[in-house]
Amino acid sequence: MAIYASFLKMTAEGNKEIEKSRQRFEQGKRGVEKLGGKILDAFYIVSNGEYLIISEFPDHDARVKSMVHTLQEGNVSYEVFRVLPIEEYFKLVEKA
Repeated sequence: MAIYASFLKMTAEGNKEIEKSRQRFEQGKRGVEKLGGKILDAFYIVSNGEYLIISEFPDHDARVKSMVHTLQEGNVSYEVFRVLPIEEYFKLVEKA
């Protein structure tokens, strides 16, 4: 499965009810799982006030659907990056 690093930052709307952060995370996690994905790890970046979510999805379509569902809530802005495990990257460049 493809691995993604997502950076999420609360919007002004999301910050109004920041105390619901845990519930929103759990809701997002269930949404990811419904699309065949899995959250591998999650972090809060203190200096930036952002979340870093490491996830995997069966394909890019599922990842995009998950992102759209999250954005429709209006609580976060989003950046997503497809990432490769370092050994997978090394294999690709060594064959190039």
